[in-house]
Amino acid sequence: MAVETARQHTDRDPGSGVLSRAAAFVYWHLLVGVLMCVAELPVVALLFFLGREAANAALVPLCLIPIAPVLSAGLFAMRARAGSEDLAPARFFLRGLRLGWADSLRAWAPAMIALAAVAGAIVALRPAGLPTAYAGVLVGIGVIVALWGLNALVISTVFSFRTRDTLRLAVFYLGRKWQASLGVLALLIVAVGVVLVSTEAVLWLFQVVWVSFLAVITQPLVAAVTERFTA
Repeated sequence: MAVETARQHTDRDPGSGVLSRAAAFVYWHLLVGVLMCVAELPVVALLFFLGREAANAALVPLCLIPIAPVLSAGLFAMRARAGSEDLAPARFFLRGLRLGWADSLRAWAPAMIALAAVAGAIVALRPAGLPTAYAGVLVGIGVIVALWGLNALVISTVFSFRTRDTLRLAVFYLGRKWQASLGVLALLIVAVGVVLVSTEAVLWLFQVVWVSFLAVITQPLVAAVTERFTA
């Protein structure tokens, strides 16, 4: 009788069917995506007024500093989806926002400030008459800085280290977990490609998919930090 009761309960479980799991997957991503888009509206409005003028390139990374808590909360919610039995993505998003807003800002801001300096240097190359090879070097530096910033954001989302330790670990694991770094680089290329082919609005609306891939790709990084630096 107990076995039959358990079997009937399993059959009635709304999360046991393929369609139910697919619906839960879509619902989780949709709600987290909406929350992220709403939370980023002030930054999106600021970027809209800046436009795509080359002279404003150095200001874009600075404008992106306030989105760190939102990205961290979205990453937190995406990581929580696999281990959660409750269909409550908003609760996990808000919890991630509450727990990680300060750490994520401190971890994200140095990379964005460095990117602003790199972007300003690239814009200044043409008036200065310097060789275009310098631009390639600066772009390479910018890519490394962006990877460093994303590593720092992931680490600050999952762990609560001191800021300087988070930044050091983010640099250390750029080469230590090069497979994850290549995956994040591919995500950056996709993001830039989407912006160039369409508009920033497309990337903004579908950023939850990007963050979901980031959560999966950086799992080896999180596992390595957990094994080596946590009890």
